[in-house]
Amino acid sequence: MSDRLHEIIAQCAVIHNTNIESGIIYNLGEIEKKLEDIDDDVTEHYLKLLMQYYFQNNNLVGLQKLLLQGYQFDLRFEDIKEAFFHIKNKESVIEFFEDSVVMLKDTINDSDLKDIYDFYIKNEELQEALDFSLMLIKKNRYVCAKAFKCEHEFAKFFVNEDLLASIQRDMPYLLK
Repeated sequence: MSDRLHEIIAQCAVIHNTNIESGIIYNLGEIEKKLEDIDDDVTEHYLKLLMQYYFQNNNLVGLQKLLLQGYQFDLRFEDIKEAFFHIKNKESVIEFFEDSVVMLKDTINDSDLKDIYDFYIKNEELQEALDFSLMLIKKNRYVCAKAFKCEHEFAKFFVNEDLLASIQRDMPYLLK
């Protein structure tokens, strides 16, 4: 890893912490003003990280603004789990990224499924807002395969029977 990359990561951490502490973390216009005097490579890296932060915190407005500017980040199941925990109403970045969530190929851990299950069960008042995002998570073939192979009782919650039949027929190697 080059020294410059270490420097970029350190600068991004300082910028991010400063934006949180100053309360402007969700004000993209203010953040972009502050980034005007920063090197382009640091700005680009930070805005990609900010996009991931917005996704994890279910901030659809900020996420959409960065998408319109052409930024992208590599979605992970951990990001989806964090976003799920931040859904408080019908607005959901998981729903907005529907195809990416359904098609995501990533390692799914038992603990991730347990955390999502526990959050859903413990938050009855949010279940209506969570249902569509949960349905998208359940449509992911890797989630379904992991849930099917998992011996814990909570995992059955994530098994999508139609998807499981398709996996058994077309991709049985996922179930081994």
